Amino acid sequence: MIFNHFIENRYRFLAEVTDAVCSVWPSNRVGVRLAPNGCFNDMGSTDFREQFLYVAKQLNALDLAYLHVVDGLGFGFHELGEAMTLAEFREVYDGVLIGNCGYDKETADEAIAKGDADLIAFGRPFISNPDLVERFEQDAPLNEMAAMEHWYLPTGAKGYVDYPVLASST
Repeated sequence: MIFNHFIENRYRFLAEVTDAVCSVWPSNRVGVRLAPNGCFNDMGSTDFREQFLYVAKQLNALDLAYLHVVDGLGFGFHELGEAMTLAEFREVYDGVLIGNCGYDKETADEAIAKGDADLIAFGRPFISNPDLVERFEQDAPLNEMAAMEHWYLPTGAKGYVDYPVLASST
C-alpha cells in the first residue's frame, strides 16, 4: 500500500471525531460509515483505495460496533480507479462489516456467505417495501423502487407510509 502523509492527515479528523464520540459512549456502541466509491460533491481522489484501507485498518483497533461501507455504485462512481469492494475491507477490518447500496436478496446472501460482510443494509428497498424482510423470507416480488424526489422531502405521506405491504399488493 502506498502511504503518504496526506492519507494520515485526512484520517485525523475522523479519528478526532470518533475519539470524542467514544469518550461519551462505549466504542462498541459507535459505528462509522464510509463511501469509498462515492462521487457526491466531487468526492474521490486518486489515492482513494490507499486512503480507505488505511482508515479501515485504523478503525479496526477501536473495537467499534461496526464499519458500514457503501460499496455499491448506485449513486454514481468517481471513476478514479477500480471500485472498492467489501472483500478488500474484510482483508483489513476484523470487526462487524456492513455493506450497502444496490444489493438485492441474492447478492446480499452471497456477500455474507463469502464472508465479505456480516450484514447488508437496505435503504431504498426499505423505502418502497415496508415489509422487506417478509418479502425476502417469502421470495415475494418487491414494489417498484421509490422515486428519488420522494426521499427526505416534505411531500406529506407520499413516499413514507403509502407503499403497499405484501398482503395488500399480491
